[in-house]
Amino acid sequence: MPIIVAGFIISSALRASQGSATVAILTTAGLLSESIAAAGYSDLQIVLVTLAIGFGALGLSHINDSGFWIVTKYLGLTVKDGLKTWTVLSTVFGVTGFLLTCGVFAIVS
Repeated sequence: MPIIVAGFIISSALRASQGSATVAILTTAGLLSESIAAAGYSDLQIVLVTLAIGFGALGLSHINDSGFWIVTKYLGLTVKDGLKTWTVLSTVFGVTGFLLTCGVFAIVS
């Protein structure tokens, strides 16, 4: 599996399981740091892998996420409406960003 895809999937899984984007990003970076260093990627490729990790942590916001509660309460949404709107929207943004990042990674590789 390409490192950029692994970064996205791992950070998405961590985000969905425990709720914190910060923890998902830092844990994924720690898990992949040796592989990235050993692969000899250029600085731009490392930046793109980092972006993919960040986009993975952007999506799947739900009730374990403090940001979910800020958005739903500020906008006056119910939990159901928050899941239907904020969770879906943040996931679409994450996947879209990842696909664009993958496209750039393919060009520079």
